[in-house]
Amino acid sequence: MPMRNEVSEAPRVIPRIAPYHCGPYRLGAILQDPGTIHGSGSNAQKTGEIGVLNGDPTATLCRQALEANGIPLSAYLPMNAIPWYDAPASRPARLMRDGAAHNRRLILEAGVDLVLLLGRQAWASARYLDLPERIEIRRLPHPGRLGLINYRENGKIVGAREAKKRLLAGFALR
Repeated sequence: MPMRNEVSEAPRVIPRIAPYHCGPYRLGAILQDPGTIHGSGSNAQKTGEIGVLNGDPTATLCRQALEANGIPLSAYLPMNAIPWYDAPASRPARLMRDGAAHNRRLILEAGVDLVLLLGRQAWASARYLDLPERIEIRRLPHPGRLGLINYRENGKIVGAREAKKRLLAGFALR
């Protein structure tokens, strides 16, 4: 059953997961959204897929984090807190719950044991994920330029360079 858009009755369009992220999965990551299907946004709009080879800065940094930790692309499950294109700029609880339900299903079906929450939208979606305790959740900076620049710990901006270090280290499998 297609998801219905809160703003209209048109079905929501969810990008495919790129085929090189084929499993078996060792970790999943939730980002904000795939960008818009029209106009500027992430490269998911061009490929119709979400993945670390899309060429935009966020995808590139995620790819670098995987490589730095020796994790193959196939072992990474990319997701978005708001998983469809053209979601409204506001993020009411209903949209976050819908996105979390979609992601929860993906996480459980894939057998992921580690979920990375990359940025504030992903952090906010965590309250609706309702994952089993066996699944580890890590809150990390968003890998986009603004996410790194504005990343805070204990209310204090840590700086983009330090945020990037924490992001790269956060991808490590333990």
